Amino acid sequence: MNLEQLVNFNLFNFFMIFARLGSAIMLLPGFGEAYVPQRVRLIFALMVSLVLMPMLADRLPAMPAAFDRFAGLLVLEIGIGIFFGMLTRLMLLGAQSAGSVIALQIGLASALVSDPTTQQQAAVTGNFLLALTVVLIFATGLDHMTLKGLVGTYGIFPPGIVPPLGDVANHASRIVADSFSVAIEMATPFLVYGIVFSVALGLLARLMPTLQVFFIAMPAQILAGLALMAVSVTAMMLFFLGSYEERMSVFLGG
Repeated sequence: MNLEQLVNFNLFNFFMIFARLGSAIMLLPGFGEAYVPQRVRLIFALMVSLVLMPMLADRLPAMPAAFDRFAGLLVLEIGIGIFFGMLTRLMLLGAQSAGSVIALQIGLASALVSDPTTQQQAAVTGNFLLALTVVLIFATGLDHMTLKGLVGTYGIFPPGIVPPLGDVANHASRIVADSFSVAIEMATPFLVYGIVFSVALGLLARLMPTLQVFFIAMPAQILAGLALMAVSVTAMMLFFLGSYEERMSVFLGG
């Protein structure tokens, strides 16, 4: 192998690895947030791809002679990276969905603030839980586990081989269902609280029809809801982190 062939071979390996890792990193929790500068994300993806290239080079297919074959391999790797990144993003959005349910139950559903992640208006409790989740993922080392899971995809989805699309779609739909299930389970205390509080207000309105229940109950509903959130936020975050770790461990066996 002469120098030109060696350079072309190394460039091929680098671009194959960067196609998957780079497209996934642009969506990973913490790394792919909208408030992280694009240049920083790009440099981080390039550095990770360069560091992992010696470890992953033996898993890559042979360098094709035709450009269309090379382009097809890149598109396939980009698709796998986007798939993994979207899975982590869907799991992360479970915390924001739980915050939206909580806001509805404690009377803060109309208190919307700008979400720096999605660049849209969202409930203040949802943004709080989303930001707290990202911080805890990095504080507990789950960001390392996420990167290890990304590397583990090379064992589950070998480069150059089209993955079974039926299994991919089934797993994606299951992650969506699990994300919503986790959100409901995190917000369960507030669902019970909302039902009890609404029933109590209905009984109070029947007993005292002239009482302005809304003006009296709204401050109490918000205050009690925030107190319940202060008590239960630790358990909610531990439950979410455990769920995130369980679903991410699927990729570690690759």
